[in-house]
Amino acid sequence: MRGHGPDRTTRAARATVLRAAWILAGLLLVLGLSGVAAFQVSFGQALYLSIVTMTTLGDTGLRVHGGAQELWVSVTVLSGIVIGVAAIASLTGFGWADYFETLRRERMLQRLQEHVIVAGGGRVGRRAARELKVARLRVLVIEREESLVEELEAEEIPCLHGDATDRAVLERAGLARAGGLIAALPDDAANLYVVSLARDLRPGLPIAARAAELRAAELLQRAGASRVVLPEISAGRNLAAFLSRPTVVELLEDGSVEEIRVAAGSPAAGRSIAQVSASGFSGTVAAVKREGRFLSGIGGDTIIESGDILLLVGDPERLAQELPRLIG
Repeated sequence: MRGHGPDRTTRAARATVLRAAWILAGLLLVLGLSGVAAFQVSFGQALYLSIVTMTTLGDTGLRVHGGAQELWVSVTVLSGIVIGVAAIASLTGFGWADYFETLRRERMLQRLQEHVIVAGGGRVGRRAARELKVARLRVLVIEREESLVEELEAEEIPCLHGDATDRAVLERAGLARAGGLIAALPDDAANLYVVSLARDLRPGLPIAARAAELRAAELLQRAGASRVVLPEISAGRNLAAFLSRPTVVELLEDGSVEEIRVAAGSPAAGRSIAQVSASGFSGTVAAVKREGRFLSGIGGDTIIESGDILLLVGDPERLAQELPRLIG
């Protein structure tokens, strides 16, 4: 999904259509006026004869006499043939194929709802997009390097070719309908601008940002980032966790842990953990987070409320099958 607004292909195709329309209108005007002189008929009749003769739809009832009339008919028929050949060549050319592909992509963008926008398709952004796909979340990557866009689309990761620091690009990416944003650009200043812009456009949007330096992380938090990650610190924590909490790391890596938010109207809302388990759900509710705090001492009699965040542990395949029924 490339370009800022209508891309170059779209604009070129529209310009071609407009230019062709003007040429056709001019040609019909010339043929109409010359037809008036050649056949001594009204301009409307001459215009009708021009269209019917040019498209070779059939007998017009004309009786051609003299060189001027023969020349008019010959020029009109040849004009129709040339226009027909040019139209076929244009419709089968790559420009029109790209134009219709652009329209299809635009419709896809407009249908996106509750998706996660990833600003930046480099190593960090690509990894985040892959993880979001594994988590069965809708994702859209904004990337300005065309080669990276092609690589991401080869992995079937939807992309928008553009600059994430451009307000129009963020709006085109559906920021107003997005469920979250990840600022994963390689430059701290660019990430800071993206976070500030997104926070201004969507005050309550969850935003995660990447920072290369500690000072940048502080600025990103002040700008409105919900969570800031420093790759070096995160890598150090993961390495330490592999030795200090290997079972936890294993659970997270093989997909045995899932996180869901209980929406209003969900089958789980208003029911106890025991009732949810008795309904056929095989996972275990390991933790419940409510109003920003984890509940202590949860058990089978703990009532699940709408807005709660549940941490579930279970078989990855069965969780994938059962979560849609639990969420509703």
